[in-house]
Amino acid sequence: MADNSRWGLGDGNAPAPGASASGAQQEYWFSLRLRVDAPAQLWQAAALRCLSQTDLSREEVEDLIGPMEDPSIADCLMMLALPERLPGCTRLDTTLSPVDAPALPVRPALEPSDAVGEG
Repeated sequence: MADNSRWGLGDGNAPAPGASASGAQQEYWFSLRLRVDAPAQLWQAAALRCLSQTDLSREEVEDLIGPMEDPSIADCLMMLALPERLPGCTRLDTTLSPVDAPALPVRPALEPSDAVGEG
């Protein structure tokens, strides 16, 4: 059950960076379930976000989220639903999967030192 935080629009007396109001770190699990009704509209919005917030070319955007005729729905959703960062927060986990498939966590990237000796 959510607390009565007024969506963070309090009296302006925010705690210091890195500290919560109680002084302890808090973790939350946020869930969002969607039905994609118009994949082309989803792609257009994701492409616009890519083009307006990066210096990617349209060709690079299509490599990232697929072409408009066959969009990568998961990549489009991630582009739109996840901000680069949430102020005052550390993202701990990201999971995206179709409803009829088991959720698979996003695998963290290997550090360059991890790749040494592979191959």
